[in-house]
Amino acid sequence: MQSNYRIRIRLLSMLVLLSSPPPAYSQSLALEPIAEGLTAPLHLEQPADGSGRKFIVQQDGVVKVLDRDNKIAAEPFLDLQARMRKLEQDFEERGLLGFALHPDFAKNGRVYVSYAAPLRQGAPQNWNYTRRVSEFSTAPGDLSKVVPESERVLLELDWPSRKHNGGALAFGPDGFLYVGLGDGGVSHGVGEKIRWEAFDVPAVALNWDHLAQDTQSLFGKILRIDVDHGFPGYAVPRDNPFVTGPQAGIGKPEVWASGFRNPFRLAFDSKDGSAYVTAVAETLWESAYRVANPGNFGWPLLEGTHCVDRLNPRQPPKECAKTDVLGQPLQLPVVEYPNMQASHPDTKLGIEGVGTAITGARMYRGKEIEDLRGKLLVSDWSASFKQPSGQLFVAEPNAQPGRLWDLKRLLQIDARIISLAEDADGEIYVLTNETFGPYGTTGKVWRLVEKR
Repeated sequence: MQSNYRIRIRLLSMLVLLSSPPPAYSQSLALEPIAEGLTAPLHLEQPADGSGRKFIVQQDGVVKVLDRDNKIAAEPFLDLQARMRKLEQDFEERGLLGFALHPDFAKNGRVYVSYAAPLRQGAPQNWNYTRRVSEFSTAPGDLSKVVPESERVLLELDWPSRKHNGGALAFGPDGFLYVGLGDGGVSHGVGEKIRWEAFDVPAVALNWDHLAQDTQSLFGKILRIDVDHGFPGYAVPRDNPFVTGPQAGIGKPEVWASGFRNPFRLAFDSKDGSAYVTAVAETLWESAYRVANPGNFGWPLLEGTHCVDRLNPRQPPKECAKTDVLGQPLQLPVVEYPNMQASHPDTKLGIEGVGTAITGARMYRGKEIEDLRGKLLVSDWSASFKQPSGQLFVAEPNAQPGRLWDLKRLLQIDARIISLAEDADGEIYVLTNETFGPYGTTGKVWRLVEKR
């Protein structure tokens, strides 16, 4: 790809929350252009089928094929646009939000998606859309593209608003499918329009926040299901927390982890099998959680490590309960940082905002960038809401349990970073867009490399 396609990269020497200088590798990284002309790419996955190709998942519902020579095939691998609800040509959080290949994709050709479908018949009146988690398959003996008629709907959940969608979808090392669902977003109002902004939510709307704490609801959760059994639906693993043991029956059997407002991305560490989940903030604090076991991850009792007062969000209390109604301790993030709302004159915390929304968290296990091995890469959508200015950070794991990991800023770019991805070798890709949502062709895929 020619150099004139390269967007300007501003390497920064400023730490996010610390004052010591950044390590030397922060001055030796670059983004190598891989693909362009895309529409809001939010995931990339490389099948272990010997083809050398990669799938680029776009929020508009199209999954494109990038061949081993980094050329985009004319025909997509999957096109869901006819099955999705219409998306806005503006700031938009709905769409095709999750994509995962079955661990045995090379043999069975099965893929899984999480997307916004039109509101189904019988759904509550004036709700927004129906979330659908489905399996698709390729034709027998032909892994080149999905057969549209092969859809097997595993899960449908009517969504009350256009907000707090979640979207994370990934297979764990245990072979089970993990599904991230947001809390429904009704604190912003039911239906198509946003009635209340995050810092102006009335008391009448706040009960909906607590769906994330309600273990009998699927909203605000990470589900764990077995897609290889229970046909035509799915089976539930027996070691899910509400299936057997002292908590059996207290919650929905599919629920693995609770207390999430918006689990947008989920990525498993190929070394230890734990998952890193991004928690996009409602008010002040962007967070990433290491999910190694079931648990309650706090929202709306906590946002990151901080207490929450939804009726006075810019001046949260210093003390609050750190356990849930069952007496279980609330799980804390490994990474957090204040967003741009911390700089608002009405926020009286004495801190400056760093970004707008956390969009990715992946442990680097590749071989090409030695100084990054074993460190967590974190992306932020944009330092400024109006001006494209995505950021990439690195976090050094803290050996002391319960302590936040030191977070340092590596680079800033003239585009919005939608998410991070990795290939079969563990190398990291940065997925960007220059518009507010899934329209236009400003989307690009970049590979994180050392400067040559």
